[in-house]
Amino acid sequence: MVTTTTQTKMRPFSLDDAQTVVDLINAHSKFVWGYEDCDLNEMIIDWTSPGIDIAKDIRVVEDQHGKIIGYIDVWDTTKPHVTKYVWGVLHPDAWDEDLYARMLAWAESRARERVQLAPEGARVIINHGLSSNDQRRNTALETYGFTLVRNFYRMVIELDHPLQQPVIPDGLSIVPIDMETELKPALIAMEDAFQDHWGFVERPIEETLKQWRHYIENSEDFDPSLWYLAKDGEQIAGICRCSGKMNEDPDMGWVSQLCVRKPWRRQGLGMALLLTSFHEFSRRGKKRVGLGVDASSLTNATRLYEKAGMHVTQKSNTYELELRPGKNLSNTG
Repeated sequence: MVTTTTQTKMRPFSLDDAQTVVDLINAHSKFVWGYEDCDLNEMIIDWTSPGIDIAKDIRVVEDQHGKIIGYIDVWDTTKPHVTKYVWGVLHPDAWDEDLYARMLAWAESRARERVQLAPEGARVIINHGLSSNDQRRNTALETYGFTLVRNFYRMVIELDHPLQQPVIPDGLSIVPIDMETELKPALIAMEDAFQDHWGFVERPIEETLKQWRHYIENSEDFDPSLWYLAKDGEQIAGICRCSGKMNEDPDMGWVSQLCVRKPWRRQGLGMALLLTSFHEFSRRGKKRVGLGVDASSLTNATRLYEKAGMHVTQKSNTYELELRPGKNLSNTG
């Protein structure tokens, strides 16, 4: 596949393009990682999320034959609208740095249209994450003017040996969530627990709840039995939210979020929650468990995961481009 910037056309995305774009993303993932990691149902859930206008917020790039070779979106769905998440990809056989720069220029323009939604005087940025293996896109971002601000790791444990037993602190319990009555309290607890994590921005709980209800109602794979709450009486002290499906590896379970609220830290509760998930995944026949973590975690999460027997398998980079200077509403550590 050979193309040039002048032979391409950028146009609005529609759901008619959904499967083609999923195939494109999987082609790119296979090029970078060696596996396909994109699922049609999950992407449609994203594309139909509250706050997304696919005709305005997403573009695809067609080559001279009308084949989709590129995709880019601007994600900015909830208040306070200070971080515009941008993610774009070109088919590995159609890579062109000038074309990618053109895609980024569109995303920057769209993001700038939405700067006014942020509180007056607040700093507004674009955030773009990608694999550290994807050297072409890393170079393109840096050339465009993005700054590398953070690294994240994927950590994995193989479940091929006897696991440590969880030791739950006295007075606490670990139980599956009651989704009917505890979804909102759990989301509030997660927001509270993540306040001191890098990049955290406080968002209205009702908007977060709306996003989650959309996901729960539309996901083919949502499994509430893999949401664990650590409870102190009726108070939620910590949460371990997991997923039993990983598109690239059916033998892997995934810890999507693990957090402990400040009053209950340094008692071993995080470890107990993590080990509880390991044992459940092992019971379900999974061969390994993975998670993502801030490489410079302010709560030293990487050390916790190493103590649990996990090791780093991948690294990703997070870049920023400042759209407007001002007061930083996100936690920068």
